Order: sequence, then C-alpha cells, then structure tokens
Amino acid sequence: MTSALLIFLVIVIVVTSTLLYLYFNKLGPWKKGASPAPAPAPASGPTLPSITDFSVDRTLSPPKTDTYTIEPYTIEGYTQDLKELSQNVTFTLTWTNGIGFTEAKVGKIEVWHGVMTGTSFTNIGDSNDWVLRETIDANSIGYTDPLNNFATVSVKISGLSGNDAYSFEGRNFFKIVAYYPYPTNTNDLELHNDFNLYNDATSQEEKDGYGIVISSDELVGTPDLLDPVTITYEPRLDSGKGQSFSREIAKQYYDFYYYESTGINYAPTKLFSNVRLVPIGEEGIEFKLESGGKYLDVEKLDFDKNEFSGGSVVKIAESLETDTRGHEKVIMLKADFNGEDKYLFGNDGFKALTDSSWIDSNDKYFRRNIYIKKHVENST
Repeated sequence: MTSALLIFLVIVIVVTSTLLYLYFNKLGPWKKGASPAPAPAPASGPTLPSITDFSVDRTLSPPKTDTYTIEPYTIEGYTQDLKELSQNVTFTLTWTNGIGFTEAKVGKIEVWHGVMTGTSFTNIGDSNDWVLRETIDANSIGYTDPLNNFATVSVKISGLSGNDAYSFEGRNFFKIVAYYPYPTNTNDLELHNDFNLYNDATSQEEKDGYGIVISSDELVGTPDLLDPVTITYEPRLDSGKGQSFSREIAKQYYDFYYYESTGINYAPTKLFSNVRLVPIGEEGIEFKLESGGKYLDVEKLDFDKNEFSGGSVVKIAESLETDTRGHEKVIMLKADFNGEDKYLFGNDGFKALTDSSWIDSNDKYFRRNIYIKKHVENST
C-alpha cells in the first residue's frame, strides 16, 4: 500500500510539474503568439529638393505711351513684329529653395519658358513647346548659393532677338527643373510647372490664376527699348495735295460727324465720339480708330475689338468739299474690302464710289464727307 501511494505521489508531482512548465513557458496568455521579427530598416536616400514662394513679375518697358501729333505727325517707332516687340517684356521669376538641395547634391537648375495661344502651345524655337531660357550650374561662376538649401533665387527672362526670337503674345508659362547628384546630374525633378497646374484646373477662373497673359495691344504699346525712334511726317492724302492737318495736337481725340444734305442749314449727325487716330505705318496714310480702349471694326461699324491687332485699317482720303462748317477738318475715310476701296457714308457704312444707288443721289453722296473736331467732354 505504501509503495502504491508513493508511486501515485510521484506521478502527481511529475504531471503537476509538466503542467506548470507548459503554462509558464508555452501556453500562458502572454505567449499566444510569437513576437514578429523586427522589420528591416528602410534603405536610406537623399531628401529630394523642393521650392516655395514662387512668383513671377512682368515689366513692360518703357511704359505704354502715345506721343504722336498731327501735322507734323510724330510717333514713336512702331513695328507689327511681335517677336521684336517682345524684347521689351521682362519676366522676373523668384523662389526660395527648400530642403533637399544640399542633401541631394543638386548641380544644375534649368528655367524653361513656354507660350500658349488659344488652347495649345505655340510651336516656338525648333518646334519645341518649351524654350530653355536660363541654366544655373554648379560650374558657373557665382552660381553656388542658388543651389543650396533656403537660398532665394531670382531669374530674369526677356524677349530674344535675331533667329532665336519668338513672340510673347499669349499666356506665358514657366517650368523649373533640378538635376542631381552633382557632378553627374543623372536625375531630374520638376520643381515647378504652371502649365500643368493650368491644365489641372477645373474652371476658367482657376485657370486664369496660372500663366501671365500678354496681349498684342500691350506689345504694340512698348516701342523699341534700346533705341527708340521718332518719326516725323505729314499725313499724305490720296491726291497728294489740297487740305492738310494744320494743328499740332498730342494724344488728341476727335468727334466725327456727317451731314445728310448739301444744304447749309442742316445740323450734323455725330458718327463717332472721342476717337483717336492711331498710326500703323510711317507714311501717314493708314490708321486704326480707337475709342474707349477698343478699336473700330469697319464691318460692324462699331468699336468692339479689344486689341490693336483686331482693329480695321482705314486711310484718310481727301474730300472735294472745302467748307469745314466750323469743324477742324473735312475728310473721307477709306477702307479696303477684299481689294476694293470703299468709303464711309455716315451711319450707312462703307460704300463703293461705283455704287450707283449712292452716287446718283447728291444727298447720299454728300455723306461721304466726314467732319472732325477735337473732342470736348460733355459736348453734344
């Protein structure tokens, strides 16, 4: 009996020891799952560069002015070559480098310029949408600091001359690209591209926040920056003789009238009010008419063109009428309609002098005489 009890106690002790071992080393609540192995440390790499506070300022030089006179007619030199006039536009780009320039060993920054007319880029340069305008290179003297962290960078871009010239007319965009690591510069990263921002915008209002619009009218208003030219001449009428502008007037605006009858007691009808004659050539015979910042459309006989390039060209023709009826001048206005000269007949628009329905009526024919006088505010 004693032996059996002893054996029983030994078995109880062994079982209890085994259970205690398993509980504390294998089955305890803190041992339900094996601890995962620590994840390997990520591979280290350079912090990529970025920029902040990007802005663009536009300068038109010299300021837009109109300094012409009538008889003699003096204007600042003007050309319709928008590529040449783009030399008078300067964009100043500024930004601040963030972190990453030093860490990534940036060795070069490129600044690109692109112009969009309508809804697509203009093919400028050698059929490229973007033109490389500035390179900041670690090998260039004085260009070390702009490649460092937190540096403030400023770049000026103006119109080009010669074979490299292209027009700035349209919406102007800029792209900035960084190359790293120095000295191989094998990687590139776009730091800024406002053309992409323009495309990503969902409304026209948002789109208008990107790119700087330069109109042809603004370019026309910027004569040659380096060598302004003053041209003086007298307007040449069709006949080359007869009446001439006898008053020298700077930046003068006129009111245009016509009469509906040859009778002297008829009151004039006002045709245009507060109109400026803007010369477009050096011979003094071609003009565009501007009023309220808009230019005349001869087809509609209305001032509805917002830009100089959209205005219609007219010529001053000599009238056979000599009585100015108290006005400063009596002239005829002529415009080309698909190779045919037509003259302005009052509010009835431009008519050919071979139009029998007009030249056979003395009163109608008389309307081709356009009387002008200096504009006076609040005049009738």
